[in-house]
Amino acid sequence: MNPFARAVLATILLSFMTTKAFPLDIAVIIHPKNKINSISSRHLSRIFKQKKRFWEGRNKIYLIMQEAGSPEKNLFIEKALKMRPNELKKLWLTEIIKGEITSFPKTLGSNASIKRFVSQIPSAIAYIDADLVDNSIKVLSIDGKNPGDEGYFLSDR
Repeated sequence: MNPFARAVLATILLSFMTTKAFPLDIAVIIHPKNKINSISSRHLSRIFKQKKRFWEGRNKIYLIMQEAGSPEKNLFIEKALKMRPNELKKLWLTEIIKGEITSFPKTLGSNASIKRFVSQIPSAIAYIDADLVDNSIKVLSIDGKNPGDEGYFLSDR
C-alpha cells in the first residue's frame, strides 16, 4: 500500500475511534449531601445562565463547566440552555460588565475531574457523561426524568 493510501486509511480509522458510537446522556450532578433530588429544566437553565446563584438554604451555588468543545458541554448548552457556546459566553460577559456576576464559572478538563470536584464541594453543580456516574456524587432528576429514561431531555438519542 502506498504511503498516501496508508495515511488516508489511518485518518479514517482514527476518526472512528474518536467518535462516540453510542448516544450520549448528560447527568446533572451535585454533592451527595445536597438535599435536592430533582430540578425543573427551567430552574436548571437559570442556574447555568447564572441568573440563580444561591441554593434554597442561601448557600452560593458553585457552578462547574466542561472545557470548550467537549461533547458534554455542547449537548448541555444546546439542550438545557437552548443556546450555542459562544452565545452563553457572550451572556456571561454581559453579566460581568453589568456587575451582575463577578466571573465566568470554573471550568475543568474531564468528566473525572468534575466528578471528583463535585464530590468534595457541597454547593457544587455540574454535568458529566451519565455513563460515568457512581456513588461519589448525586444525580439530579430533571422534570421527573433521569438519564436513560424515555424522554430525558439531556440526551442526543
